[in-house]
Amino acid sequence: MVLDAKRYATGELANVTQMIDEHFRLALSTNKILASAIAAWLEESVAISESDLAKTTEYEEKGNDLKRAILVALAAAPSLIQREDLLHLVNFNDKLIDGAEIACYHLAAFMGQWIPKGNLKAKVAQLGQSILDIVTESREAVRFLSINIQNSLAKTNEVCKIEKEVDVLMRDVLSLLYPSPVPMPTMLRMRDFVNTLEEVSNLCEDIANTIRGISLTLNI
Repeated sequence: MVLDAKRYATGELANVTQMIDEHFRLALSTNKILASAIAAWLEESVAISESDLAKTTEYEEKGNDLKRAILVALAAAPSLIQREDLLHLVNFNDKLIDGAEIACYHLAAFMGQWIPKGNLKAKVAQLGQSILDIVTESREAVRFLSINIQNSLAKTNEVCKIEKEVDVLMRDVLSLLYPSPVPMPTMLRMRDFVNTLEEVSNLCEDIANTIRGISLTLNI
């Protein structure tokens, strides 16, 4: 099954879906940097490098350029019936890239001053892995969108499942963080970091719901 009732063979739609897939690859690349930074911080007490921070900013700038190009392509395809939903996907993904960049800079601000211990450390590690998992599944859902809508929908189910797990992990992290003997500036920055991760997770759920909406326009 392909988008727009077998119009995938047309050049305009093939071009748009390919560009959106590339946009989502940027989000995944940025979130991979974030996940690696979290793991290195927790396991090896290693701070995120300036080069990795620069990469997140570079990906964000590339994402903005690609977003503008996608908007031009969508504007030139007024007959594409999923055009508005595809635009929503691009906007949500743009925020995914921004979120990963912001989270990396939050992390860089305090990771050299404090490392969680015990159960809090384990929960933060799980949260970091879950964020990478949900972004990966979101990208896969988009990748299958123009290939096999059933596979795409299966990925959206996985996204929503992980989103619920992230909600629980976030509550656990904050409940363990607040009683910890952590300096207030560090605690506040850590809270902002965790909240940013939750925003990334929520955006992935928005992406999943948008894909489900697109599926209603297709001959499944």
